[in-house]
Amino acid sequence: MRAFSLLACGLIILALGVAGCTTTPETPAPVSTTAAPTIPPGSPIVGFWVLESMVSAGTPVTLVPGITISETFGPEGRISGTDGCNQHSGTYMVTGSQIQVGPNLASTMMACEPQVMDQASTYTRILVSPASWQVSGGRLTIQAGQSILVYVKQVPTVPTTAAPTAPPVLSPVGSWDVTSMTYMSGGSSVTKSPPDAQIYAIFGSDGTVQGFGGCNQYSAGYTTNGSSMTVGDIISTLMSCGNVYDTQERAYLGILGAAARFENTGTQLTIFDAGTPGSKIVFKPGTETPVPIPSAIMGTWSLTGMTKNNAALTLASGVTTTAVFGSDGKLSGNGGCNQYSGTYVLTGSSAIGVSPLATTRMMCPDPAMSQETSYLGILQNAAKWEYNSASGKLTITDSTSMKNTLVYTKS
Repeated sequence: MRAFSLLACGLIILALGVAGCTTTPETPAPVSTTAAPTIPPGSPIVGFWVLESMVSAGTPVTLVPGITISETFGPEGRISGTDGCNQHSGTYMVTGSQIQVGPNLASTMMACEPQVMDQASTYTRILVSPASWQVSGGRLTIQAGQSILVYVKQVPTVPTTAAPTAPPVLSPVGSWDVTSMTYMSGGSSVTKSPPDAQIYAIFGSDGTVQGFGGCNQYSAGYTTNGSSMTVGDIISTLMSCGNVYDTQERAYLGILGAAARFENTGTQLTIFDAGTPGSKIVFKPGTETPVPIPSAIMGTWSLTGMTKNNAALTLASGVTTTAVFGSDGKLSGNGGCNQYSGTYVLTGSSAIGVSPLATTRMMCPDPAMSQETSYLGILQNAAKWEYNSASGKLTITDSTSMKNTLVYTKS
């Protein structure tokens, strides 16, 4: 594989702005150098909930009869459910009585009756807003200002008899090598086989997909429902390997990210694009395994330096900023005011990509708040990492022309 330079391929979701939910600054909780779990063990929010009532901006909403809206809040910070029209999935975080869902949710793209679509839009807008939550009397209440969602907890029933009417759909779980792709180019449908650079995908049973696009490593979350498939935001590193490889990788990740349906015959996996008829990826069984993450980057790190726009910033006194790079590709930490979490992916010995980061929504006084904003902006645009064994320092450089940096030491 030939790598010529680092440049943005348009495959990284831009950084989320870090903004508060209140206008009055709130005294931050003591900062820990170790990131707290996203969902406290035994949290009552965990479970399957069905929407009972909804209030939008102070006005009660009459729910469409016969339409079920539900959510499953997982103990690992994952959420999945339906808005009554489309399935969706993503992440959520709770901090005390505060909750933040998403805000980036992967969703199917079905069209429904207008009143169902309107109800789904109102529901989703409230769901992803910063809010408070409580569980009482078997009901979960999520309140964002004057908008309120009330759910009733349900226990999924297990049928006493199981008589399948159709053969079960084979799961995509496993390692798969690309044999061909069909996509639109210049207004025409083009079918190509990969060049000498192998393209592959590894679908895990944990709802994650990772692999190699011909130039860069990538990862994402995915969900399936029967033969339907939804792939979440794809993160990748930012290497360039020349026009042939870059063009093909963009086409591959574009189809994968827009997946709507899959077919698995056991000897061939085909993924179909949701938006472009005829666009598809065809795979054969592969033997690849997840690329191990180097031990040099793993662990808990404390920020000791930051440069922005070619100038070294003086870090705020008494503010501790941390990053925890896990062996499973998960990234979490404290930005100096708020907890954050996401994922990361590496290619080769120096390229790195970071997903959009979910954060809590506390407001802190400056300089902690402005420092956190700069920190998260650089981290979410990360393009290169380097560990200096002599100094014990980890340096992250972003993808902007200014080459902003974050410097850490091991906690």
